[in-house]
Amino acid sequence: MDGSSKRSAAETFPAAYNALRAALAHVANGDVGPIKALYSHADDATSMYGWGGYEKGWEAISRRWDWAGQQFKGGTVRHENVTTIVGTEIAYTTDIETFDVKLPDMDRPTQWTNRVTHVFRFEEGGWRLLHRHANRLEGQYEPAQRLGGTAKPTS
Repeated sequence: MDGSSKRSAAETFPAAYNALRAALAHVANGDVGPIKALYSHADDATSMYGWGGYEKGWEAISRRWDWAGQQFKGGTVRHENVTTIVGTEIAYTTDIETFDVKLPDMDRPTQWTNRVTHVFRFEEGGWRLLHRHANRLEGQYEPAQRLGGTAKPTS
């Protein structure tokens, strides 16, 4: 990559990050089109979502987003950026996401907070989401507490 390509990749990342946030707002309302448009369609793309499991490759990721879209019946998502690192071909962000949404068979919205990592790759002149890993934000705890030991929580 020459110098002008490196600059354009770094300079264009904020727009991709904003597109991700906008796409997640659509997800909260059951519309997965924008997030699927942002995602890399490569075989090495991966996802590890907050409801368990993982996917590798565009076909599996696409099916999982379709399923996820059926779970959201309207709401909002807020983001708190923890870290953003942008390189010439790879960038990543860590965020705290809070969803306030209605889910199937619920009469009122529910709220949960995830800790999330997004990895982007600069592909064919633009940033594409290569990986999303999200899981519930919890307080810190001693491992033995979770594994059946008797250790006390750290906080």
